[in-house]
Amino acid sequence: MCPGLFFCIRFFFIGFNLLSFALLSDIARAYAEERNDGKTLILYYSRSGNTRAASEVLQRELRADMVEIKDCGNRGPGFGIVMGMLKTILNLNTDTDPATVDLAPYKTVIVAAPIWAAKFGLAMRSFVERNRFDGKRVIIFITADVFIEEKYQKKHRELIEASGGTVAGYFQVQATDLVDGKKKPRSRETIIAETIKLIPHIKQAIAGAP
Repeated sequence: MCPGLFFCIRFFFIGFNLLSFALLSDIARAYAEERNDGKTLILYYSRSGNTRAASEVLQRELRADMVEIKDCGNRGPGFGIVMGMLKTILNLNTDTDPATVDLAPYKTVIVAAPIWAAKFGLAMRSFVERNRFDGKRVIIFITADVFIEEKYQKKHRELIEASGGTVAGYFQVQATDLVDGKKKPRSRETIIAETIKLIPHIKQAIAGAP
């Protein structure tokens, strides 16, 4: 083989390999940045398990990270829940586990909670009030016995905004049905099915679509 041709071929392959490596590096970096910028975190509090069931659906369908916010106090039946409701009514707080979460990697945060006395469940309200959501798009997702009216939704939005977040959406799933004038708890299957119906709308809110 002609030495000149050999060197031309050799330099061609070296150049091709270097160009390929540079392109792959740029693609990998852009992909990593896109994933980081678009990541979603679900923060949820659940006493009865309804909000947990809904949040697990959200996590699966949205491929989101998820952190449970636990109440350090006893909120079991009887005295525990009564004290929780009393603290809620009096706007008192409770200690939570975790007390804080690193939100830096996330663009969107879904705050999922039950509603107690027209407010976020005690642990989630305490967590939101004690943490900052600056620069984060926040989607509120609640489970409640009744449909939450706009005047209460406004208070929930204001709570998030007071902590620096921008509310990008508000979604709710009813945990009970009214049967013969009495509240009847919905099954977990029904709550999951109702949550799934909201997924396309939640995805739009995450994407910033109207």
